[in-house]
Amino acid sequence: MIQELANRFATRLGHGSRLIRAARPAYENTLNALSLGRGVPWSINGVPFRVDARFRSAMSKDYDSNIAEFLKGKVAPGATCFDVGANLGVYVLQFAKWSEPNGTVVAFEPNPATAAALRRHIDMNQLTHRVRVVDQAVSDLAGSAEFFAAGCDGMSRLGAPNRLIADRVQKLSVPITTIDEFVNQSGLAPDVMLIDVEGFEIRVLRGARHVLARCPEMLLIVEMHPNVWESAGTTAEQAISIIRELNLDIVALSGQRDPLGEHGPVLLTASTRTTGRRSRRVTDTMLAGA
Repeated sequence: MIQELANRFATRLGHGSRLIRAARPAYENTLNALSLGRGVPWSINGVPFRVDARFRSAMSKDYDSNIAEFLKGKVAPGATCFDVGANLGVYVLQFAKWSEPNGTVVAFEPNPATAAALRRHIDMNQLTHRVRVVDQAVSDLAGSAEFFAAGCDGMSRLGAPNRLIADRVQKLSVPITTIDEFVNQSGLAPDVMLIDVEGFEIRVLRGARHVLARCPEMLLIVEMHPNVWESAGTTAEQAISIIRELNLDIVALSGQRDPLGEHGPVLLTASTRTTGRRSRRVTDTMLAGA
């Protein structure tokens, strides 16, 4: 009720007004205090959760609603779900819900501040027994690398700072794993994998070669960021090459005309070309040009 009244007041004054922006930190701290550490009630794509009040705007109530609706119908009870670049846990929480009652979620998040907030959300929703947080970045080679973080901002990334947050990033050294290495060490193999790593997605795919070969039925969704591939040492030709090597087809999920040239989520599936059926989005012409 407090949130509803506050929302009405903010709507009347304007959510971006100076008064509302100045009052927001105190309001959020008050909400957290009133929740007694349990988090405030919050809905993500129609599913009720509890979240830290400070992160409500970053966990919008209709977050990627079309992708969430697609995944909701595909994630089976008991599924093992990998969220690579989990950030605050929008998909982690939903994966845990969709895979009830005994599904497992593995959340890869290298940013220490974000991983701490992610763990709070997991705890607030009583999911610690089914969600494992891995405090590592994911790429094609294990080791360590510089990570450019701006608090819990989802644009924090490896390689180089995102230009939009470059004036406030902190440079950190973070450990790196690969999907192949993690699966070999943990014994967990994903039924579903979501990758959103701000431009390092092609390198993550390179480091998942063996898992992808062993799990052709895996549901794999990748957020493509071709505009920042250069800072990850990736070219469009390399992206096409790894897609061909892994024998994958691409389906654009947000209406992109060029799924490897425009930012947006894509579904990667075992290629239909080997069965004689027509590839849906990555055409033979595109692959021939690699």
